[in-house]
Amino acid sequence: MKHHITLLALFALFLTNVIAQDAKLAFSQEKLADFDSYIAQEINKNNIAGAEVLILKDNTPVWHSASGYKNLATKAPLSKNSIYYIQSMTKPIISTAIMQLVEQGRIGLDELVEKYIPEVAHLRVTTDPEKGIDGPTIERKSNITLKHLLTHTAGFSHGLGETALDKELFAGMYNETLNYKGHENLESRIAFLMGAPLIGQPGEQWFYSASPDLLALILQRVTKQTIPAYLKEHIFTPIGMTDTGYNLSDEQAKRVMQLHTINDNEVFELSELQVPTSGNTVYGGTHGLFSTAVDYAKFCQMFLDKGMANGRQILAPETVALMQENHVGAFLGEARGFGLGFGVLYDTKNDPSPAQSGQFYWGGYFRTHFFIDPTENIIALFMSQKLPYGEDYNIALNRAVYGALKK
Repeated sequence: MKHHITLLALFALFLTNVIAQDAKLAFSQEKLADFDSYIAQEINKNNIAGAEVLILKDNTPVWHSASGYKNLATKAPLSKNSIYYIQSMTKPIISTAIMQLVEQGRIGLDELVEKYIPEVAHLRVTTDPEKGIDGPTIERKSNITLKHLLTHTAGFSHGLGETALDKELFAGMYNETLNYKGHENLESRIAFLMGAPLIGQPGEQWFYSASPDLLALILQRVTKQTIPAYLKEHIFTPIGMTDTGYNLSDEQAKRVMQLHTINDNEVFELSELQVPTSGNTVYGGTHGLFSTAVDYAKFCQMFLDKGMANGRQILAPETVALMQENHVGAFLGEARGFGLGFGVLYDTKNDPSPAQSGQFYWGGYFRTHFFIDPTENIIALFMSQKLPYGEDYNIALNRAVYGALKK
């Protein structure tokens, strides 16, 4: 019997090696190396301090590199186990937690948000966002549901726009790193949001918003757990995400890539604004988490594996499929839409991207980005820390991955 078990183990190892080799052979390693060369040029031009790139196919890493520095001032090198402030890549994680509660029947997608956050019932809609928070308003035509929050169609803003209303929201909710500003907890930040009008009628537009903060508060109120405790128990630990959280240990903090920015003299340098790695008490759904490329790849792989991770069903296959659908019609155009927690490319005929229809993705304000391609069974991540935000590296990553994929 022992001999039989040994043979099975050897056969399993053989199959694993074959799958890994096949995954690597699916890509031109030379073309993937070209992307690293592009990153090296960006570093040499002082456009970026450094970047980590991780690409997987069939649950197998086919490319993993780290280039440049985690700190330009000290020239400390960036390594593959670096930790990043992932900003809005927090949103898909919170959405996953919410969908777990939906599966359990504890909440419903069509339920009214005011059932859990009563202040929502009093919200009105601005008629002139240039008049700011105290500008004229009209009544809402309909109520706000949990699905509206998941799809950014509730009418909330994120404060990232150029109107007076957006600027007042941003000033009252965040500081320049999108960390907390004068708020001790999530409830305080949402209380400020509840004092502002909506930018549009619920369900009538897609507008990038602070809705996931409301989802996080609902998660906390329904489960009676803190948000970090729930995420650790039901997502991070089962998936094996050991370096993801709102606060880091002293040892983890040593691995954090610092934020870099362009100063007033157009010089790229270490930013004076760094997100604290400990003592954070605002556990947001919009942003707030630190993570690594490897940790986040495990989260992405769970979606490719139809909700399964390490023998545990994190989400049901039906839920995974539902989250990947476009739920906002043509609000974002005839090619790209939004699912329950992330962007969806639903029709490549109307999009210049080299990606496949069905790709879903999202990114963070500090230049972190991921995409998942269910057709090709691919995950790709780009991780850095740079302000201001831009799409250039995300686009370059897509071109590199699909350009290297052998047809």
